[in-house]
Amino acid sequence: MSAATRGTSPPDAILERFLSDMTQDDYAGTPAPLPGPTARRPTAWLALAVAVVIGLVITAALWNARLSTAERGQTRAALEERVQVLAGTVAERQAAVDATTAQVQGLREALLAESDAGPARASEITVLSAQAGTSALEGPGVVITLDDAPGAEVGSLNRVLDRDLQDVVNALWQEGATGIAVNGQRLTADTAIRNAGEAILVNYQPLTRPYVIAAVGARAASAPTSGPRVLLDGLSSDYGLVGDLDLADVALPAGELRSPRFAAPDPQLEGGSP
Repeated sequence: MSAATRGTSPPDAILERFLSDMTQDDYAGTPAPLPGPTARRPTAWLALAVAVVIGLVITAALWNARLSTAERGQTRAALEERVQVLAGTVAERQAAVDATTAQVQGLREALLAESDAGPARASEITVLSAQAGTSALEGPGVVITLDDAPGAEVGSLNRVLDRDLQDVVNALWQEGATGIAVNGQRLTADTAIRNAGEAILVNYQPLTRPYVIAAVGARAASAPTSGPRVLLDGLSSDYGLVGDLDLADVALPAGELRSPRFAAPDPQLEGGSP
């Protein structure tokens, strides 16, 4: 019997089956091909949409910031204009007060000249006026200049505060000062030194740096161990404030005593029984 009648395959068929068996298992676990451009299209559209939304948000934020800056600038300009107008009004009224004060002084001197007790009363008034700070005062004294630390930021402790001026003024009183003025504002019995926002007020007048504290008397404050000198050294070392103290001939303006609007005298102090 021939090979063909016993069911055997020809050589070409055997070779093809052999190659098929050898390669079938190797390619069975091959992953599917990567998706083409059509499959990636939804992801690309999503990324584009997110980018557009982010751009719109950034644009809106920048626009709002620009509007806020413009509004702040307009508000600041309006406030500055208002302050200038009010400052002019205050200056006019202060000039009227000074003129009236000079007129009252002239009338008082005329009345004292007509009185028999005029000289003694005039001397008493002079002493009391000097003590109250309502008359001009000249004499040897000291001048203290106090300023912020170089590069001090707004709201930091490296700037001169109202309590710093208060401490310096109190130290000068303790050294025997007979009169004190801060930036030309004479201190009287009802003077307040306080903060109002970022400004320091003396006699309700805003001051600008540097702060110049002039005092008649208190010559001992120039000593290295005096209270004012030690205080200035402490402010310099702790907060970087710039302070200077010099001996000088000082001329202080007259101050003004303001009558309280709401306070009333105690009846017991007016002669009533205790």
